Amino acid sequence: MTVKTAYQRKYLRAPFTQDVLYGDGGFVHKAKALNLSEGGILLSELGCIPADECISFMFQLPRYSLFKNFHLEDLRQVNREQLETSTIRFNAHMVRKPGNTPSATEGVFSPKVGFEIKEIAPIYQKYIYEYVDVFSSNLIYMQVLIDTLQSDQTNLPKLRLLSHILGYDQNDKVAYLRKVIEHDYKSLQWL
Repeated sequence: MTVKTAYQRKYLRAPFTQDVLYGDGGFVHKAKALNLSEGGILLSELGCIPADECISFMFQLPRYSLFKNFHLEDLRQVNREQLETSTIRFNAHMVRKPGNTPSATEGVFSPKVGFEIKEIAPIYQKYIYEYVDVFSSNLIYMQVLIDTLQSDQTNLPKLRLLSHILGYDQNDKVAYLRKVIEHDYKSLQWL
């Protein structure tokens, strides 16, 4: 009998679903990020799989607030498109390639490519740390909102607004949103 143990990550990661630019062979390509940590980034929808060993990345990182102390009216004033952002740059190398994924078909239909950060300025590292820390706190708050929907009528509009601000679909059914949030929360640290 084999015992399956959970794998704990070295760095917390958070969902990050923004466009990312990367350089390869003198060209700039665009990809969609899936998640981000101080140690690396997971991408999908790559224009091409990089051939260079060291890849340069650049993207805009939103600066979220801790929303647990926001009232409903405060949340209504937050515009996702107008959040303060920081331009992040770093060099990384590929550590997870199509074909090295758990499922053979995953690499064919939706390749996910992981990159480990190798060179990054301390200020950019700090911004990534803050992003992950604040995002994880906001995920916990979203779970609290879901768990207390019955006792507080303002929680549903708060949940819908916060879902949109953090990049989730605010029109998803609460049961589905709960499942997605629980998955993302568990994925922060554990594989």
